[in-house]
Amino acid sequence: MKRLILVVAIPILITASNLFAQAGSAGFQILKLGYSSRDLSLANSADAVTGEPVAVFTNPAGIASPEEEGPLGWNTMLAHRNYIAGTTIDLFATRFQGAGFSFATGLLLSSVPDIEVRTVAGDAQGTFDARDFAFALGVARSVGDFDIGVSGTFLYEKIFVYESSGIALNGGIDFKPVSNTKIGFAFGNIGSASEMIAQRVTLPHFVRLGGSYSTPVTDYLSASGFVGVASFKSGGTVPSLGVEMTYDRLIVVRAGYASGDQISRSSLIGIPGFSAGAGIRYEFLRFDYSYIPLQQDFGSTQVFTLSFYL
Repeated sequence: MKRLILVVAIPILITASNLFAQAGSAGFQILKLGYSSRDLSLANSADAVTGEPVAVFTNPAGIASPEEEGPLGWNTMLAHRNYIAGTTIDLFATRFQGAGFSFATGLLLSSVPDIEVRTVAGDAQGTFDARDFAFALGVARSVGDFDIGVSGTFLYEKIFVYESSGIALNGGIDFKPVSNTKIGFAFGNIGSASEMIAQRVTLPHFVRLGGSYSTPVTDYLSASGFVGVASFKSGGTVPSLGVEMTYDRLIVVRAGYASGDQISRSSLIGIPGFSAGAGIRYEFLRFDYSYIPLQQDFGSTQVFTLSFYL
């Protein structure tokens, strides 16, 4: 087993060091905004260790160990996010099992509406939409105390009449050193995209590291803590913390704090960086909501997620 872990881990660490050394701007910003209500309300501190189907985009190793699982091992989630200037982001992701492996697919769609067209000074001559599309397919497997996963993503972006497309690869490892504890490492968005308007488009490569610990508080109440750090190409490094409280596997409340994110989170209690959310579970359904006030007069962003456990 040690040889298998080294074979997987060494290329990951080499890739990570190369990513930190790269510079330059990046396109396809949809790949770094966050999607799930749960992860966003935790300030993305759970991205490296999440077991939701959205792991196909954040750390595909999480596909192997779901947060919750239905009797058939099939988990599906739908998410909708309102973002800056009327931007919307929609997610459809599902996880299933077969032949000793766990699989996941994910579809991301974003739209920025009513962008004004001006070729001369004066009134706008019309409007257009900018759209992003990402489709991912991932596979993962548990090997002892380790989960190992990879995923590939097809990307497409259109702004006015200009288009770009590309392919990206994600990979990661989760490790469970002791009971109720998980440590995750992931890298992603490794690939290339075609030029747009004669300009090179680079992907927002990332490296993520995080951990979680869960413990019962009373017979009906449990708590989970998360710590994470993410580094994106051209986007800086963002450390984050999160806490999740669950009552009787029915009601969940969450809060998170991210340091160094200058746009996407503002103040809930007078200190920039906080986010919050809640969820409710009923039989095979779970509804989650997150609220993140934004800085620089951008208003707020809200995310709604509906999950099915079949």
